[in-house]
Amino acid sequence: MRVLLMTEINKTLIFSGFLSFGTMYLSAILKKAGHQCDVTSVDYDEAERVFREFSPDIVAYSAFTGLHLPMVEINRRLKKKFDFFSMFGGPHPTFSPELIEEEKEIDAICRGEGFEAVPNLVDKLQKGEDITRTPNWWIRKDGKIYKNPVAHQVRSLDELPFPDRSIFDKYPSYRKTKSFSFMSAFGCPYNCTYCFNHQLHKMLAKGDSIIRRRSVDNVIEEIKQVRAKYPLEYVLFRDEIFTLNKNWVKEFSEKYSREIGLPFYCVLRANHVTEEIIDDLKRAGLYNVTFAVEAGNDFIRNKVLKRNMSKEAILKAARILHERKVPFFTYNMIGSPGETFEMALETWDLNVKCRSTGTWAYLVYPYPKTELYDYAVSNGYLDEEKAKEFLSTYHDKSILNLKDKREIENFHKLFSIAVEFPFLIHIIKFMVRLPLHNFYNVIRKLWRGYTSYVKVYPRSARQSFTELISGAVDVVLKSKA
Repeated sequence: MRVLLMTEINKTLIFSGFLSFGTMYLSAILKKAGHQCDVTSVDYDEAERVFREFSPDIVAYSAFTGLHLPMVEINRRLKKKFDFFSMFGGPHPTFSPELIEEEKEIDAICRGEGFEAVPNLVDKLQKGEDITRTPNWWIRKDGKIYKNPVAHQVRSLDELPFPDRSIFDKYPSYRKTKSFSFMSAFGCPYNCTYCFNHQLHKMLAKGDSIIRRRSVDNVIEEIKQVRAKYPLEYVLFRDEIFTLNKNWVKEFSEKYSREIGLPFYCVLRANHVTEEIIDDLKRAGLYNVTFAVEAGNDFIRNKVLKRNMSKEAILKAARILHERKVPFFTYNMIGSPGETFEMALETWDLNVKCRSTGTWAYLVYPYPKTELYDYAVSNGYLDEEKAKEFLSTYHDKSILNLKDKREIENFHKLFSIAVEFPFLIHIIKFMVRLPLHNFYNVIRKLWRGYTSYVKVYPRSARQSFTELISGAVDVVLKSKA
């Protein structure tokens, strides 16, 4: 069968190496099963053009909360012109499968992992078999919706084919990029209130593992294949926490340094950072890391967000990275339920003390079905009716009822600059009171682009000047990131 995969595609994601893994894995798995795949971005004109060229039997949408809205609209418009089977998967359909009850143009919703569920359904459709009892799927048929339980996950990740990156080769900028992402493991053992992981843990079938890790040799082989085809100069590991298994890290460091030797980036958790771990990673070629601070206020960080981490642990991680001369970025969340501007300043202060290479900040967005959403609603920080008006980005405005809302929204835009230049904080305290939200957002985008270009990527992996300007225009005028 012919399957059209829809996912978010733009120059920022392409050049940064952060395109959808789910899309690439599904393409590889479906092609291995004998099906044909193509891809389109979340843009109706492109989708229709690809549709007329490719003539798909199925359109599969990979939807995050917020991004599902334009996908639903595109699906409606395509359904008016073409005959196809539509399936939605990803975080939003997994945790809000009632979407199929609200949108009659959606034929199926995949809950949980699609590595086996998607090809299973596609094969049944091809053979004309009954699909109503397919595990992981909510299926619409003859006016009725059949709701099936979630099956076991893929137990061994090494058995999966490598992600099909060639599906993006039709985009010229993709063939030029020098940074590519990889994943050595799936899953996270923590239960932060703003993340879907605590809900995902509840969905696991008996015997399924919260953490699944690929073998070092399997990861190394994938990198070798990518390097043989593309101008790979920088490896980005997108595991939620790269250092969960110390023995795996030791084996990886030894083999990666010998067989690959390229600079790489990964995400850590501050209380996992030790001298031994960083020494092993640095020997392998570690170039840059990121860890989350999230909030400087102890109550917000540990009670509201349930990070369960002390300031001392965060500062210790920063100290170890400084001593090992490893550049690092910190993630932060501004505008948690109940957070005031003074509390947000504690986040700024903690980041200043960390002396990170750079910082990134995000506005808190309590996604439905998360613990943070329930906390916000029950404590009067979020109106449920308003929450149904999903935002497509967590970089613009807050949906929460906050005491210092304007100050917090504006501070989010200026946060990274305030950390980079602490002496500006008194000026920024005045600036956040002004109605200059859109102007500050342009500043945020440009600063993020600058720091990413100069501080995140090694010189060998950076874009050309022409690509940089093109990307900057794309970010300012189109991207919501």
